[in-house]
Amino acid sequence: MAFEAGAQVGAYQIIEKIGSGGMATVFKARQPRLERDVAIKVMHQNISQDPNFLARFEREARIVASLDHPNIVPIYDYDEHMGQPYLVMKYVNGYTLKDILRAEPIAPHDILRVLTAVGSALEFAHKRGVLHRDIKPSNIIIDERGEAYLMDFGLARIAQSGESTMSADVMLGTPHYISPEQAQGNKDLDARTDVYSLGIVLYEMLTGRVPFVGDTSYAIIHAQITETPPPPRSINPTITPAVEAVVLKALAKSRDDRYSSPTELVNAFRHALEGEDTPPQFKNTHDDSKRATPPNIKPRVPLSPPPPPVPPTPPK
Repeated sequence: MAFEAGAQVGAYQIIEKIGSGGMATVFKARQPRLERDVAIKVMHQNISQDPNFLARFEREARIVASLDHPNIVPIYDYDEHMGQPYLVMKYVNGYTLKDILRAEPIAPHDILRVLTAVGSALEFAHKRGVLHRDIKPSNIIIDERGEAYLMDFGLARIAQSGESTMSADVMLGTPHYISPEQAQGNKDLDARTDVYSLGIVLYEMLTGRVPFVGDTSYAIIHAQITETPPPPRSINPTITPAVEAVVLKALAKSRDDRYSSPTELVNAFRHALEGEDTPPQFKNTHDDSKRATPPNIKPRVPLSPPPPPVPPTPPK
């Protein structure tokens, strides 16, 4: 039986389909022996024989298996069923940040909490030589307790060695979130390319929209390389100059002008928020007439106070 509800796949019983993308479909499944739910990511059959995509899938399994961090969705297993490779991951009961942004504005302390969690996960990966290269709201999942997790290392790359999840070093990423140097096919990427993408996510959490739009992927990528982002305060006037300055520094075209690490960005944003007499008010600035019906998101429990600052990376 193929991957469908009720199918037995190795030690797992498929429950339901929970998501799909250009490369894979994700199912919720049950592992009876350990009495736990898991998520199974299955490569689409039409690309499972492509050596480039197969290598990317296998590399994702090995990379994530080496990253044991509380804010990175862990991988439990990698196998094949009826000729289709699949990954078995922790099942996180929640919603992606993309879905949440479509449904409701995010409070300042929640923005800080998400940024801190993702920044910590990225810092951990970077210290182990791994660049994510595809930071975006759909790759960040928030559980029922409000904890954020980074997932989908399908485009991850080993820094310095240039080893990538694809055999050819082509331009990869999502146009709305890709850094200028990544968009130009620069092979010499470092942590600052993930800082840029995380800065785009921060911009979107603060304003409800991404800074660069266009009718085609090419137009968006061209804007990432050449255009200045609209000041966040022009979209949400309650954002303070200090917060705006943090966002714009993260989105500097030259990576030399950005924060050097996710930790620097997180701590700068924290400092900017703590220095405010009145926190910004975040309104839902999405055009309701153009977006899909938001998911039925249950109210999340109140979050605890923001975690303490992340210590800076010691000099090498």
